[in-house]
Amino acid sequence: MSRTAVKIHLDASEQALLQKIHSKRSVPEFMKQRLQIVLAAAIGSQNKDIATECLCGVHPVGKWRNRWAKAHQNWKQTDETLRPKMNERLVLLWLSDEKRQGRKKRITAEQRTKIAALSQESPEQNGFPVTHWSQKRLVKAAIQRGIVETISAATVGRILKKRFVAPS
Repeated sequence: MSRTAVKIHLDASEQALLQKIHSKRSVPEFMKQRLQIVLAAAIGSQNKDIATECLCGVHPVGKWRNRWAKAHQNWKQTDETLRPKMNERLVLLWLSDEKRQGRKKRITAEQRTKIAALSQESPEQNGFPVTHWSQKRLVKAAIQRGIVETISAATVGRILKKRFVAPS
């Protein structure tokens, strides 16, 4: 059983706007590809043909086709007196990537604070026969104290840099 692609309907002014945006030199190539997908879908091309034309997979074609159709439909259903005029900014917003969460933080704010406080103590108090901390020594001390299980020297450096703390 095959699925049918979402139909995209653009009036002449919307199509002209998309073509104008597509021809701008300031628009990134990935955005031009998405515009090309929408324009090709509007003239009735199939996803596999659009994928060949745009040099991408069928999955991204379906994704941007569906995302455009949903945003455009929501925009059309909004009261004409309230909806914004379709312009370049709105079109690029519809075709932009969605916000993502990112990687979960492995080191809590409390652990960061403890590492920054540790850096203010002298290394001699923590069993290191030196007068100044290095990032590697701070890593060892933080693990020995049980502040963290593992941490890199670079992460310790970023913590100290963000807190504007100079190790003693």
